[in-house]
Amino acid sequence: MKRLDRWRSPVAIACAWAALSAFARGDEPARRKAWEWGPPSMDDAGIDRSAMEKVWTSLEGRRTTALLVIRHDRVAYERYAGGHGRHRPHYTASMAKAIVGGLGLILAMGDGLIRPDDPAARYVPGWGRDASRRAITVRQLATHTSGIEDAEGGGVPHEWLRGWKGDFWRYLPPPRDPFTLARDEASIIDVPGTRARYSNPGVAMLAYCLAASLRGAPDPDLRNLLKHRVMEPLGVPYDEWSIGYGKTTQVDGLPLVATWGGGSYSPDAVARVGRLMLRRGVWEGHQRLRPEAVARALEPGCVPGHSGLGWWVNQGADGTRLWRSAPDDAFGGAGAGHQLLLVVPSLDVIVVRNGEPLDPALDFDEALDRHLIGPVLGTLAAPVGTARPGAR
Repeated sequence: MKRLDRWRSPVAIACAWAALSAFARGDEPARRKAWEWGPPSMDDAGIDRSAMEKVWTSLEGRRTTALLVIRHDRVAYERYAGGHGRHRPHYTASMAKAIVGGLGLILAMGDGLIRPDDPAARYVPGWGRDASRRAITVRQLATHTSGIEDAEGGGVPHEWLRGWKGDFWRYLPPPRDPFTLARDEASIIDVPGTRARYSNPGVAMLAYCLAASLRGAPDPDLRNLLKHRVMEPLGVPYDEWSIGYGKTTQVDGLPLVATWGGGSYSPDAVARVGRLMLRRGVWEGHQRLRPEAVARALEPGCVPGHSGLGWWVNQGADGTRLWRSAPDDAFGGAGAGHQLLLVVPSLDVIVVRNGEPLDPALDFDEALDRHLIGPVLGTLAAPVGTARPGAR
């Protein structure tokens, strides 16, 4: 009775009501001012003003709709085409492989729910009995080395593809949903772990493994995991990001969310994720991601290539660079239309670009390097002791 009497006092009732009201508003127990970037300043960020304006003029002519450059926690430079802005969501295309799938994997790894070298068959019913799929690991799904065929058809637009490949992109209900198709119908065309070959169905199976690893966790689906563990703590409003084509598909009792595409993020939201990764998971004194999990995600795979665990890393396992103009420690996410998140820890810079293809005549990464990465990084004054971008 004494415990009950304690809650009958006017002070206790007032405190309880305040707590309930705060919960309803989504406030934190001790409400804090939302974190923001420092005041815009190209001078403090060490950027050549006239050079950057020339870069923007070139990028604007190449159908760039958003360019956001963050340095030393300041908005060093930003320009937007009409109808676009720092807080206006834009489709991410395959950048979702990093900021959705890669980030989700980092969280699950940090929680001890999944390991990169786990057999995917541990999470996928039936694969243990399939000789061609039994050897696939979580790492291989995340680094495009699983041997699973991509859902492409020699440059044919997705909407024109037939069979399972066309259905993969149409995102039909089960049993023709992309996860079931990736699990059961996508062919194995390489011995797992022997060759880097881009695979959207492989990344779909990473989503399947992640969902299976989250079964019974406080956030058993990827959307809520990212919402509660990353986006809310980073101060990203819910109307500035969405993932998985806005869908959750139930397969084998798992709530599956697409990781290969289907995201829409504002440039500000993307840049905040970039800052979290640059700082190895620390956000304003709080360790949101385990640093060892971030470090593992940014290691290149054993097979020659430049894919970490969902993230592109500039220095490959063979020592080659993906983007010649960027320092070795650069990493990021990229998608069709040259959507880009570039993070360069040694230069303390984050670059976000949205728009349409920069140069269809060039290889995807060569176009990024020549028209965006090289020119933007070329306007920066390198910190003391750091080589200029592109220096060999």
